[in-house]
Order: sequence, then C-alpha cells, then structure tokens
Amino acid sequence: MKAPLLYKVYRALRRGWKRMTPEAQQAVKAFVASQKTANGYMNAGGHEDEYYDQFGKVLEAVFTPGKLLGMKFNLTVQESRHKDTVYGRFFDFVESEMKGMRPKVLGEKCELREEKVRTTNAVCCILAMQYQMGKPLDAARVSWLQQRQDEFGGFHANEESPVPDLLSTAVGLFTLRLVGAAVMDASQFIQAHWIDNGGFAPTLYDDYSDVEYVFYGLLALGSK
Repeated sequence: MKAPLLYKVYRALRRGWKRMTPEAQQAVKAFVASQKTANGYMNAGGHEDEYYDQFGKVLEAVFTPGKLLGMKFNLTVQESRHKDTVYGRFFDFVESEMKGMRPKVLGEKCELREEKVRTTNAVCCILAMQYQMGKPLDAARVSWLQQRQDEFGGFHANEESPVPDLLSTAVGLFTLRLVGAAVMDASQFIQAHWIDNGGFAPTLYDDYSDVEYVFYGLLALGSK
C-alpha cells in the first residue's frame, strides 16, 4: 500500500529543509516566526488567515519533526474554496487517505472542467490521484506537464503564462518525481526566489513572501 500523499509531501518538505545550510535554515525559521500572531499565521497582507495557518503549522512540523505526531490536518478550508472542482476533489482525496478510507475516484465533471482551461496545478492533482490509486497514468498529461518547465527549470502555470512561478514549479517537480517522470534541474530557479527576509517570492517580479510560499520553496527544494 502506498503511503498517503500528504506524508510524501511532508517528506519532500523535510528533504528541502535538510538541503539548506544552517544559516539559511535560521533565516527561514525567523521569517516564518515573524508571520505568526497569538492566534495563528498571517497572509501576505498581514492579516490573520485560517488558510495560511495550515501552511504555518506544517512548516512548524518540518522544523521540529516531533510536532507531526498527533497533528490534525484541517483540509476543510481548502475544500470549501474549491467545491466541485479538481482541487476540491483533490483535498477530499487527501483527507480520505489520511483517515484510512478508500479515496473516491476522480469525478468526470471535475475532469471536464480541468480540460477547458488546463493548468499545471490541476494536472498535478489528477496525476497524483491516478498514481496513488494505482490507475494508469495519462501519458498526455504527463507530457503536457513536462512541457511547462522552461530551460531555467521553472514551471509555468499554464500555456499562456508569461513567466514561471514558484507554486507551479513546486507542484510540478513534486508530481513528476512522484510518478517517476523526467524533470530538468531547477536548483538555480529556486535559489533565485529566496529573498533577503528569509522567505521565498512567488515570481522573480515579486519582492514579498508569506508562509505559503515558504512551503512551496521547501517543496521545490525537496523535489528538484
């Protein structure tokens, strides 16, 4: 039986964390700590946000592995944001795996919606679910995802996106590694998105970060 996908994500985050120097680790930890209030973690606008709180809690477990034991992952926040979409089904799938339940197959309605405007994130969700359920991988989707990676290692969000971004790169690298498909090295691309405050920027055109993008930075490092 395959390990739940969420645990595989966690292991990739830990690999990314271990690949950083002690000085870099300290800078990242300090940035994440600066994003926490008495009630939880803040979004990029500086406001407490339950969605970002989930990323902050996972990062705490990455920094201090013992915290993962007994940790409860609340995925209802993400599910409610993406009801009746590929993303909603994906979070439902992940939660089912964590509870030891047989995940539901991907709904046809979700697949049709994904096909209308194909995005890197949606394709990654579908491929990850296919792999975890032991179903044949859609070779066309694997090829499409590989084509989203440019010569510098970053992934574009879709066919029209003018620049690659860290979120798409993190999930693209993780998914292709998960299913055993080839990827190009993305070390320099990831390094270029690590900024002075200790966080990771969404794109090279941004100079801000938040706990969500620290999560993606470590995931990318652990999947490169």
